[in-house]
Amino acid sequence: MSEKLIEILKRYSLDDIVEIEESDRQFKALKKMFENMDNKEFFLPLIIANSLLSYQLSSVWEDYWEEFSESAMRYDFWDELILDKIRDFFLDFLPKSKWNKRLLNMKIPRIEKIMLFLYGFIGKQGYYYENLIVFREDLSKAMKQKKDDKTIVFSIKMFHYWARMKFWKFISVPFEIDIPVDSRILKITKIYNDTWLDTLDFWRHISKEVNIPLIHLDALLWIKCNDFICF
Repeated sequence: MSEKLIEILKRYSLDDIVEIEESDRQFKALKKMFENMDNKEFFLPLIIANSLLSYQLSSVWEDYWEEFSESAMRYDFWDELILDKIRDFFLDFLPKSKWNKRLLNMKIPRIEKIMLFLYGFIGKQGYYYENLIVFREDLSKAMKQKKDDKTIVFSIKMFHYWARMKFWKFISVPFEIDIPVDSRILKITKIYNDTWLDTLDFWRHISKEVNIPLIHLDALLWIKCNDFICF
């Protein structure tokens, strides 16, 4: 069955997948947010913070990210970049969120850990975009999480979306960065993994065979899942 999955995925080039990524509702939500924020310096710290808080949602990610982007566009962040306003936003937003109210007793304290990372992050955005492995290492160290944890890898994915808008250039995500393993990925793995590999090892093998980095495969598997992969 893994050969069948490889055959399907080889129909898509990286250029095809980039186009698919930019049709993602999450990408569109971020693009709208970026274009409509008065102070765009707040954009990246908000994206990083929100991606690290996007777990145990009571909706699909697209619904939540659209809710988040609409709230951020309405929030008064002031003209000057003051990172403490990021903390204030999430302390106000999360309790009111329709889709991200679970585990607030864990997420609210997590904001402080995120803030410590953001204080060292400002001014390094371009460097991190060109060195995503370093970004992963620094982020996982700051958050005290494994580098293949879902929230860490998802944050890299969302940062990459942002950086393409900000810097007006596309840099492919390195093959070394893993796919965010969620219930959807586990379901696809169960269907196609006939080699008894560990989930991440299976996807590393698939990525190598089709010559597409895992983060980019993630968007294809997400958006096209119901069409030709999951069933």
